[in-house]
Amino acid sequence: MKNQSQIRVIDRAFTLLFFMAHEKRPMGVTEIARGVNLPKATVYRILDSLAVQRMVIEREGSYEMGPATLFLADAYRSQVAFAEVARPFLEKLNRGTKETVHLFIFEKGELFYLDKLESPYQVRMHSRVGVKGSLTRLSAGQAILSCLPKEEVIQFLGEEATPGLFSELQKIQNRGYAIDDEENEKGLRCVGAAIMDAHGDPVGAISISAPVYRLDFQVISQYGEDVCQTAKFISEALIRYEKERSQNT
Repeated sequence: MKNQSQIRVIDRAFTLLFFMAHEKRPMGVTEIARGVNLPKATVYRILDSLAVQRMVIEREGSYEMGPATLFLADAYRSQVAFAEVARPFLEKLNRGTKETVHLFIFEKGELFYLDKLESPYQVRMHSRVGVKGSLTRLSAGQAILSCLPKEEVIQFLGEEATPGLFSELQKIQNRGYAIDDEENEKGLRCVGAAIMDAHGDPVGAISISAPVYRLDFQVISQYGEDVCQTAKFISEALIRYEKERSQNT
């Protein structure tokens, strides 16, 4: 019974942290309790413990995310090899297109934003590093799905794995890149390509995102080639990195 109680407290603590991370602003105990549907006294006790560890900070009765979350995020990024390997290629793609470039990681059927290089233009995406992305709406997710066996796609998507989806995945596989035509965010188009490991499995993806008026269908073709080439370079660099690391261990 004690172990179950401890696990429940941990689950609730993460629920609080995810809610606060999503809101991105200072909030009082009452608002947080209402947002996570927990008793105010329970929320206060959990926040008090999180504050001790600097996971949250309390200022004049309001709470916000603390500096310890940055430490955890950096630890995760540092252990993901291709985040470091991919950075120079992302920077080159960002400079060449002057559009927002994303790096994604694909783990156990889920897609997460791992890195983001902003466009210098004023109109930008609302995406954030660490947030979970859609496999079916994002071009990066679609590109990854196109590289997976049909049975794995069905396993990850369930009822979303429709005949229409598989038809589209075949087109993406033939083309080499996926297109998100305002499917994930109104007014934005994206092109994405998968990053592969030495076994030919997708471990992530990259994408270029821009407003529809800058990314018309003529530009998409060029950016599609750019994102494919960049994904290929990152895949090759990642394979070299993993090979060198295995030889040194």
